[in-house]
Amino acid sequence: MSKKYHFPSSVDVIRFLFSNWKVVLGIPFLVAVIVAVYSLFIPNKFKSTANLLPSQRPSFGLDLFSEDGGLSSIASSVLGGNTDETNRYIVLLSSYSTSKKIIDKFDLINVYEVNGADDEVGEAIKVLNERSTFENLEEGNFIISVLDEDPVRAKEITDYYVQLLNELNTKIVSKDARLYREFLEIRYNQLIGDLDSLQQEYIKFQKQYGVFELPEQVKEYFRLMGLLTAQQLEAEVKLQALSSTVSTSSDVYKTQKVQYEAITKKLNELYNDEDPENIILNFNSLAEVGSEYYDLFFQIEIQTEIQKFLLPLYEQAKMEEAKSLPIVSVIDEPRVALIKSEPRRSIIVIFTGISAFILVTGYMVSRFTYLQNKEFFDSLRS
Repeated sequence: MSKKYHFPSSVDVIRFLFSNWKVVLGIPFLVAVIVAVYSLFIPNKFKSTANLLPSQRPSFGLDLFSEDGGLSSIASSVLGGNTDETNRYIVLLSSYSTSKKIIDKFDLINVYEVNGADDEVGEAIKVLNERSTFENLEEGNFIISVLDEDPVRAKEITDYYVQLLNELNTKIVSKDARLYREFLEIRYNQLIGDLDSLQQEYIKFQKQYGVFELPEQVKEYFRLMGLLTAQQLEAEVKLQALSSTVSTSSDVYKTQKVQYEAITKKLNELYNDEDPENIILNFNSLAEVGSEYYDLFFQIEIQTEIQKFLLPLYEQAKMEEAKSLPIVSVIDEPRVALIKSEPRRSIIVIFTGISAFILVTGYMVSRFTYLQNKEFFDSLRS
């Protein structure tokens, strides 16, 4: 007949633990002492931190556009120091090329004692990544922190991270600015050439046929067509500017593309309107001389309106390209730490001691339960 399993009472367990207090407390104490001694051999590490604020990126002319909260608001929300921008900082700082420059500059292969490894650079990068922290804060600032056994070297590495971040960002922004300037330059030079040819033809026409007086209705219509054509170019330039700062799949870009296509459609409808009162159709049906004069005047009005819009953008684009401003502003310079950040020996010892106490207590309770039910377990084996 097998014995019944007996659950020991809490009082019996406590009495057993008290009777074996030397084991229950002695082993955790001994473990804590050993860990404390071991922790003394762990090198101290010092942290240096830089607190950065992303600067405003070049607007690529978006701040010259409408004041109705359209592109002017996009310029501040898209081109400023937003989450996408600071996420790009993390990508740049974590890149192989950035890590390699830091490893070479500070001889980290020897400092981290990875010389002789199959992949010395790779191993050094692993250690560097473990000791480097890049963080976006909700307030909008960006944090770079570096841990090192030498507090001076920790500060110097942090400083170099900031320097490399500005250099890499400046290259990217400069390339965007150059491409944008080249785009405007091609359009502007083409415009100047076309306008000059039209004006030469206009002068030649007046010398040959005299001056034609256009009705005010026609002049006003031509000005409106010129403004609409300039708006089409404005929408195209906005698209070009946005393509340098946001993804073509973003809502901002898609919205602007819809506006561009709507203006283009409206222009095509006006040019191809078959309404008998359409002024363009009417002057095309005039005598050859009158039609030629209307056409010249019409094209000059359009090109003039486009020039008024394009010139300030082109001038600003040249200034943006010539700028060489830091992309991040340093709020708090990295400093040489006077107090270590790691290891936190007291926490290590306390955590280890508590863990050892829990394990030993659990073992002793299990041991007591087994002794109280020894006959039951023996009967199971037999």
